[in-house]
Amino acid sequence: MKDLYIVSYKPDGEGAPYFFDSKWAPDLPAFHFPSESPVESTLSTRYHVTADTPRITADWLPDHFLASKRFLGICEQFVCSYISRAVDIDLQGAACGEAYFFFVPSERINAMNPEKSVFTLDENPKIDGSKSISPVYERIDKLEVSDDVESHLFYFNEIAEVACSTEFRDECIRKSISGLSFKMIDEHYQYAPWDDF
Repeated sequence: MKDLYIVSYKPDGEGAPYFFDSKWAPDLPAFHFPSESPVESTLSTRYHVTADTPRITADWLPDHFLASKRFLGICEQFVCSYISRAVDIDLQGAACGEAYFFFVPSERINAMNPEKSVFTLDENPKIDGSKSISPVYERIDKLEVSDDVESHLFYFNEIAEVACSTEFRDECIRKSISGLSFKMIDEHYQYAPWDDF
C-alpha cells in the first residue's frame, strides 16, 4: 500500500486565521468543490480579494481557494494537476506583501482498493451525488489504497478529502510550508462522517 496523507488547513489565529470574510472581484463562478472543479473558461484571468484579516502567511487556505507562490512551486515540482489564477489581496485596507493565487487541485481519483477495504455503502446519500458516478460511503472502517495511485496531490473521492504522497508532504515540511497538517491514512484511519450527528 502506498502511503498517503490527508492534507488539512491548520489555523494558528495569526498568519493562518481561524476564519475571515473575503470578497472576490470579479465574483468566483459557483461550483461545489466536493463534487466538481470550476470550469476554467468561467474563471477570470486575475482576481482581487478583500480579506477581513490583518495578516495572511499560510501557504494554502483551502476554504478560501488561496495558495502561495511557494506552494504552487511544489505542485509544479511534482507535476500536480491544478487550476490557478493570479490574485491581488488587500488585508484590511493594506496590500498583502506575498504573491497568492486562486487554487484548486483538479485531479479527482477513486483511490481506494474496494477488494481489500472494509466499508458500508450509504443507501440514502445526504449529499447530492448526481454529478458523480462514484458510490457514496457511509463509513470506511479499513481503507486500503489502490496500488496504482501515482499522483502526488489529488481529491480522494471516497473520503472527500485532498490527499498527498509522502514525497509531497516531505517537500512541504522541508520548505517550511505553513498552515497545513498531514494525517497519514494508515491501519487506524476510519472514515465516519456521520458519527457526530
